[in-house]
Amino acid sequence: MKYKKNEAKDYARETLRGIWTSLPYHFTQDDVLDEAAIRRNVDIVVSDLKVDGHYSDGNVAEFWSMPLAERMRAQEVMLEATDGRVPLMAGTHHQSAAEALALTRHAQEIGCDFAILLTPYVGGRNDDGVLEYFRYIADRVDIGLVLFNSPGATYPISPRLACELAKIPNVCGLKQADTNPETTLRLQDSVGEQIMISVADETVWFHNMTQLGHRWLLTYTPHMYQVAGSLPIRDYTGLVIAGDVKAAAALSASLTPLRMANAKWILEPWRLGRMPIAAMKTWMELIGMEGGPVRPPVVPISEEDRDEIRADLEQVGLLGKMHDLPIERDQPDTNKHRQKRASR
Repeated sequence: MKYKKNEAKDYARETLRGIWTSLPYHFTQDDVLDEAAIRRNVDIVVSDLKVDGHYSDGNVAEFWSMPLAERMRAQEVMLEATDGRVPLMAGTHHQSAAEALALTRHAQEIGCDFAILLTPYVGGRNDDGVLEYFRYIADRVDIGLVLFNSPGATYPISPRLACELAKIPNVCGLKQADTNPETTLRLQDSVGEQIMISVADETVWFHNMTQLGHRWLLTYTPHMYQVAGSLPIRDYTGLVIAGDVKAAAALSASLTPLRMANAKWILEPWRLGRMPIAAMKTWMELIGMEGGPVRPPVVPISEEDRDEIRADLEQVGLLGKMHDLPIERDQPDTNKHRQKRASR
């Protein structure tokens, strides 16, 4: 551990900063963990996209499709791939408090910087149950815990509940996936001085930096909107920090077409209850990253949709940025990429 339990909040204030991404996990055509693909994508986001941190084992990683042993191995691969270059937050979500504890202990033992947990999915759909769940885990580990408020998937963390949870010594952050700005403002007012808050939405990042003083973005779009040599999220973030808000606003506004493509392929299907991981992996393949198969209950993408995603990314200019770059790594054609994976 890089800090003591009672130092978790201070460590989080220093470390939970900048642009953090959340990658999917990757599987072979034989449905085993694709460690080489995971390592390659981690290297891309750290070396080329220059993220400040990474969150593994989240919703986009299909954690709910994975046995505990596989999740633990995936965390180890992620940690090995970061190689100390950026901090790593391990998703240790589980309906069972005992299994969540086992995952959290493992994250602590292998050297992850933080663990992040959703509220219980079924048994604890009340404030007292959620508080008991987090106390049970927090009492038995030293690693800093980040709360994941995702009301669309689990029981919501209200400002009142957040106040109680923030009293736990090693609760040190909150990922806010509730898109209601009123909820964010109330959480900010309740616990913003005690724990670090990240709204998991790049669309409001500029506003939250300039109006709320936020300094931490945790979401998946840094690896979808950016390619080597074109880092608009990182760049406008730096402009805000440097005090050039006007230039930052213009650069942020230029991402509107990409945000609309993301809304079409990721956010809207997600809102309608259709997990869009196949579309995300296709998008990633088109910009030179690893993608690959998905696991049930996620539905594979059709060839027609794959072609439409390609056309949309061409139209918004993202693929043009890929074509303008010198090739430092293999940047395979999507069809060749699928053939390569099928032959493994």
